[in-house]
Amino acid sequence: MEKPQPNYKRDGIFIVSLILIVLVLELASGTDNTVTMQTIPKEKSQPATAALAPAPPAPVAPVAPGELIQFDTPTGWAKSANASPMTTFALDLPGGATVSAIPLPAAIAGTTEIVNLWRQQVGLGAIGADEAAKTAQPLIIGGYDGALYDFAGEKPIEGQTKPPRIVTATVTLGQVAWFFKLAGSADVIEAQLVTFKQFLSGLKFQPGASAIDFENLMREAQRSAQAAPPPPPPVQGKPTWTVPARWEEKAPTSMRLGNFTAGNGKAEITVMTFPGEVGGLLANVNRWRGQSGLPAVDAAGLAGVTQQITVSGTPATLVEAVGEKTASYSVFHPVGDATWFYKISGPSAAVTPENAAFRAFLESIQFPK
Repeated sequence: MEKPQPNYKRDGIFIVSLILIVLVLELASGTDNTVTMQTIPKEKSQPATAALAPAPPAPVAPVAPGELIQFDTPTGWAKSANASPMTTFALDLPGGATVSAIPLPAAIAGTTEIVNLWRQQVGLGAIGADEAAKTAQPLIIGGYDGALYDFAGEKPIEGQTKPPRIVTATVTLGQVAWFFKLAGSADVIEAQLVTFKQFLSGLKFQPGASAIDFENLMREAQRSAQAAPPPPPPVQGKPTWTVPARWEEKAPTSMRLGNFTAGNGKAEITVMTFPGEVGGLLANVNRWRGQSGLPAVDAAGLAGVTQQITVSGTPATLVEAVGEKTASYSVFHPVGDATWFYKISGPSAAVTPENAAFRAFLESIQFPK
């Protein structure tokens, strides 16, 4: 009996990846305020006499699955003994497959980034926004209109002998998007697919299902990820750069390794890095173009809206997305097992005069040898 890779069964790392996408969508836009989840409370000034660090947040008592979703367990399915603490419930299926339920902010539902994350997990390449939208199949989940996504790998991935398959159903309740994932080898998933759909139709959502404490969920996800073997570091160290004289440097954050403003504070410049491809080039290009009010392109149109450059001697892609009111210059830079993003964004009148300074900044970036 072949069981899925640990990353499929331990949804903690999967949740961290999804929340990273939420943060990319929020922080990389410069102006998007649709996502309000915060994981680190704002620090308050402390009196000079305070000698003790503030106490960490008290742990929140877990919510019983039945308080959020009620369901009947199909014959042959069983409660998983290895479920991560972030899943509302997890079930083991015959043949080594698993079913898990995860709540996340509604902003992530249906995005190209989430679709490409599932595709990446089964060894498939990234697709564009139009093609990603077509992969959603309508499905009733617990009496609500939802969507089903079905991706099967073409060959076994590392550590497995059979091609993997992930079938994920999602439904949005208020500000919460619920994800129900069926994962395992392709042959086992096919045998369970009808039962999985019947299981979804019989779910009974409780009032608490539309009000989730995402801060606590993120804390639990981080704890789980820390307990799991860490992924290899994206680079040996942070790159160095030269900041243009008229840019104002801001304090870095856990997400923004480089943090600057220009144009009297109206344009934001950021340097960020994330593990993996973070949706791939096409999805990011269309996200940046959408933020500037520009139409999406397909894979064939990428060359017409991007420019190939080098950053620290390695290939990168520059994307100019200048709209009537909003503009950005962004760079997609794969380095090892990570992707670096360099971006200036804001009102067009503030961003476009910084084009030359931004390019000079890019030329100054040097990664440690």
